[in-house]
Parts: sequence; C-alpha cells; structure tokens
Amino acid sequence: MPRNPVSYHLCPRCGRAVPAQTQEVFCVNDGTRLLTACPGCAQPIRSPYSQFCPRCGQAYAAPLPRPQPGL
Repeated sequence: MPRNPVSYHLCPRCGRAVPAQTQEVFCVNDGTRLLTACPGCAQPIRSPYSQFCPRCGQAYAAPLPRPQPGL
C-alpha cells in the first residue's frame, strides 16, 4: 500500500516550513500567509528545504528588493 507523501506549508517571506497537517495558515514569525502549494502549477510542497518547485521551477519565495545606492 503506497504511503501519502508529507506536504508542507511554506512562508514565502522567511522560508519557515511546517507540515501541512498542522493546518497553520499564517507564519508565526512574520504573519505572512503560508503557501500551501506552488503558486505556478499548484504542485504540493513536498520538502521543507525546497526553494523552487521541482515541477515548473517557480520560486516559492518572492525575491527581496535590492537596496538602492545611496539610500
């Protein structure tokens, strides 16, 4: 009998991952809504260490803005 792979919810801001079974909706570190699947193709997040979707290559975290010189 095949096992169901574990899925994770991932904070796109800080990268915190929690097992989906916890049913957390928001990151306890920064209040950001957790990703429940890839925003590009809806593939479940299967690793708490993933930064990119293995199916479509979409980044899970939004890139941080680059600092402007002189600011």
